[in-house]
Amino acid sequence: MSNSSALYLDTNVIVARYKPNDPLHKVSEKLLSNKDFEFFISPVTLFELYAVISRLLPHLFLPPEVRHVSVSTIVHFIMEDCNLKFTSKTYLTTIYFRDQRIRTPFEYSMAMILAERLKLRALDLLHISYASILRDKAQLFVTGDDEFLKRRKAIKEFTGLKVMHPKDLYD
Repeated sequence: MSNSSALYLDTNVIVARYKPNDPLHKVSEKLLSNKDFEFFISPVTLFELYAVISRLLPHLFLPPEVRHVSVSTIVHFIMEDCNLKFTSKTYLTTIYFRDQRIRTPFEYSMAMILAERLKLRALDLLHISYASILRDKAQLFVTGDDEFLKRRKAIKEFTGLKVMHPKDLYD
């Protein structure tokens, strides 16, 4: 059952906790330290964590015991440290493109439909698609990304998903 204490987190909120120079750092630290919330992520978030951490590792503030380990171990540490819950639903759909019948994951089909309406980057469309599919877990998508925040009204209209900046949770 969804409630306002269950949040789907954008990757930038998670990474900001470990990046002191990030504008989201303080609010991210406050949010991810708050035990009143439940934090959900999807396969897209997990993929992005691996990609971002592998690029930003020298700039991240991590405890000494995980500073010089593999990216995979750091991702596991972050998942535990932030109390992130990985969740996924797998649905396949059939789309028709040109004269071909194509089986594709539902979140990709949904992202293709939303692309024209939301005009977001590819991975951002997948985040919105996944968060929308996972609305039974969390109806709030928390992000510091201006592209999402500028389109929050359209995202709500087309997916039913409420988009919030982390600081909005404390206003």
